[in-house]
Amino acid sequence: MSCCSDVMEPIEESSCCAPQDTAARAAQAMRESKCGCTPVVEDTKKLKLVGVVTERDVCCGVAADDRRASEVYVEEIMRPASACCGADEPVEEVRRKLNEHLATSLPVVDKAGGCCGTVSTHRLEKS
Repeated sequence: MSCCSDVMEPIEESSCCAPQDTAARAAQAMRESKCGCTPVVEDTKKLKLVGVVTERDVCCGVAADDRRASEVYVEEIMRPASACCGADEPVEEVRRKLNEHLATSLPVVDKAGGCCGTVSTHRLEKS
């Protein structure tokens, strides 16, 4: 059985945002990375994961309430860091978490809690 690190997309600093960034910045990061989630990190150099913003969070926490994305902070709509996958977790556990969190993508963390990638339903379908 393969593990999460076998199917994840490696992370780039530009794919992440901080809690004090806006929902617009999170959406831009998703668009640029072509991923349905944006890891929320303490610091874009160390990539210590503190949460995640998904497409669903932006849709339900911003658009559905007719709020301006440039006026909503990530910390208002983000999910906790527990909405992630460990790099060594089995693919079946990743599928379960995606379903549990109603997400198409989730961040992947290494043993030190640093964000090292993202995994998506699309990537899992290919494996």
